[in-house]
Amino acid sequence: MRVVTLARGRQPYPGPVLTVITVIALIFGVIGLVTGTLALRTLGRLRQSVALLSRGTSGRETILDVAEKHMAASEAVRKDIGELQQDLTAAHRTMRGELTDERAGLTKTVEQIQREVSTALRRVALVRYDAFDDLGGRLSFSLAIMDDNGNGVTLTSIASTSDTRLYAKSLTRGVGEHTLSAEEEQAVKAALTR
Repeated sequence: MRVVTLARGRQPYPGPVLTVITVIALIFGVIGLVTGTLALRTLGRLRQSVALLSRGTSGRETILDVAEKHMAASEAVRKDIGELQQDLTAAHRTMRGELTDERAGLTKTVEQIQREVSTALRRVALVRYDAFDDLGGRLSFSLAIMDDNGNGVTLTSIASTSDTRLYAKSLTRGVGEHTLSAEEEQAVKAALTR
């Protein structure tokens, strides 16, 4: 066995221990060399990526330039959207005011039409009957013509074998100024329920 002595009075290590230490140091050295090579290779790729970002593939426009253009375009779109929102809000306010005015005008118009229509003679009913037993065919009739308030007129035609007579009676709130016959009452009730 060979003994190796270290300087300054240290203990000597036997040969096999020194060989193991050398092999371990050699393994660490190889690992360090491989790690360094991989690190340099990764660094080279990073440099290429940075070069692409800084000057682009064509040398004209970089990715950073493109990103800046997109950011500027996005900002312009955001401003346009803001302006459109303001325009829409203003238009909405204007239309709401116009709609309120228009609604008020339509309400007045409808109320006026309702007042006018309520006085129109639009409730009409006809009752046909035989006034006399010897005459058939229901040639006699009572006609009620009124407005929504029951104001109007009844017309009654009584047909006989020799002549026809026509009677008119005015109505106020569904009541005749003269006594109404049963047929006239029936016509008035029918007209008021329409």
